[in-house]
Order: sequence, then C-alpha cells, then structure tokens
Amino acid sequence: MNGFGIQAEQVDLPRGAYHKSPRTYVTWDRRPVIGFSQNDHRAYLYPLCTPAGIPLTSESPTDHPHHNSVWIGADHVNALLPFGPDEDQRFEHATYSFYINDTFQGRASGRIIATDLVLGETGTSQLEVRQQLDWIGPAEWGAPTGRRLIRETRTTSLQFRDDPLSAFVIDVVSELTPTEWTLEIGPTRHAYFGIRLIEPLRPALGGQLVVPDGPTTIEQVVGQPGEWVSAQAEVFAGHQAGLVVARDTDTAPSPWSLHAWGTIDVNPLGPVARRLELGDTLTSRLRLVVHDGEGHPDQIGQLVRRAP
Repeated sequence: MNGFGIQAEQVDLPRGAYHKSPRTYVTWDRRPVIGFSQNDHRAYLYPLCTPAGIPLTSESPTDHPHHNSVWIGADHVNALLPFGPDEDQRFEHATYSFYINDTFQGRASGRIIATDLVLGETGTSQLEVRQQLDWIGPAEWGAPTGRRLIRETRTTSLQFRDDPLSAFVIDVVSELTPTEWTLEIGPTRHAYFGIRLIEPLRPALGGQLVVPDGPTTIEQVVGQPGEWVSAQAEVFAGHQAGLVVARDTDTAPSPWSLHAWGTIDVNPLGPVARRLELGDTLTSRLRLVVHDGEGHPDQIGQLVRRAP
C-alpha cells in the first residue's frame, strides 16, 4: 500500500569508518521522496523525487558547488554588536554571508546547521517534518566557535496527489528569529530559496519552461512577476516529468530570477534590508510540485492553489 514513511540513511561502512553527514529520508511506497541532508555549510533537501522515483534536482553541481538541490541562504546578514556605555550605545556591524561556501565579496561565510528533526502531522497521503537550525558565523576573535546569530524553524509538509497529475506538493515554511543581537538581512540578490534543476530540465539543455499562460522562454520569464514557473522535459527515454516553483501572494509580484544553467530563485527579501529586533520573526514560504507526465497550465494551477 502506498503511503509516506521516514527512515534514516543506511550506509554499510568498514569498521572504524563513519558517514559524516547522514540523511533522513521521507519515503513513498518505500522509495525516497525527499532527503533531509546536511553538509558542512547548510541543511538542504536532496533528493527531491517524483512519485515514480525520478530525482529532479542536482545536489552539488561542479559549476556552483554551493547550489545544493533545494536550499536556503542569504548573502547579506549583519549583526549589530553593541559597545560603549548604555547611555551612549553604539554598534559595530558584523557582516556575514550564508550563501556561498567561502568568503564572498568581503563577507565571511557562515553555516546553517540542523540541530533537531521531528515528525509533525502525518497521514497516508500527507506528512510534516519540523527542523530546528542554527545560523552560525565563522570562528573569529571573541567567538572561537562562531556566533550563533539566528534560530530557524523550518517546516516541510508533503502531500501526494494523483489528480490532475501524479505529484508531490511540498510546502516549506522558514521562520528566522535573532538569538542575541539585532539583525539586518539584505538587501540581497542571492537569497532566499534556491532550486537547482537536473541537467535535462535546464533551459540551456532543452528543458521547457511553462507559466500560467503556457510554454515560454527564459528571456520572457526573467524579470517578470508571476505566481509560478515550471521546468519540464523528457528526463529519460519515454518519461516526462517536471518541477514547479510557486510563490506566495507576497512574493509573486517580484521579478523572477532564473538562469539557463538550471537555477530558480525565490527571494522574498529583495532590494530592502529586513531589520529583526530580538523577539521578531521573519517568515518565508515556498511551494514546490514535482510531478510525472506532462503538466498543462490548468493542471499545474490546480496543484499550486490547493490549500496546504
């Protein structure tokens, strides 16, 4: 019987060896659907598979090794560190990047580390996973293990649909809360949700883009607003599949950021810095649909607009 399950990755290693960053899989009919993965720099979703078991994202492409399937990041994160007496409070700006794996344009590289993973609401055709993550700066003077700047709660919900397409509908909700210091996030061009497609879906290699009005080209999508965009292709001989990236009502008016090499960004931060005082929370949302078969705009629209 089909249904969601969850299991830890099983790796048979020689005595004394260990796998540094194991995954936790969500399964469907015992096949992986999503892997909750962790590397040295970030927590991310890989693989991301259709109901037929076809992975549609790339884990770490050679041209951009920091593009990890479906990930979260921001290349401008400033912590306001107070100094001086209380009556004359002043601040230093500690600047970090949580996007690339190295120092980027002068900003030191941080890490996003998952510390907890628990199951939420579950059912035969739906499942919820809730993670706790720390955004940690690099080792520096006065903070040899790095400053823990942000506490993130990331909730990933999955639903199976077999009408109008065989598909998984995946909702990701990210909630950021400062730990000890006031933060400024953005303005940024490298944020917030990133999706890296497999080779057959890349527009540069023949992947077909579809929007609510129908098939289109990357030149007609980039810089335009829109509710969703889909990348579809014959992913292997005789099998069509696609990945839909949908934005919420707050983000849909923003211009799309897509690249022919296979990256789609959803950036609710945009050109304005978001200031987070202690106790504030910044919430961002993303919906993905991974489906088998050719998806027509009306079919995709039904999946995109289905209530979570």
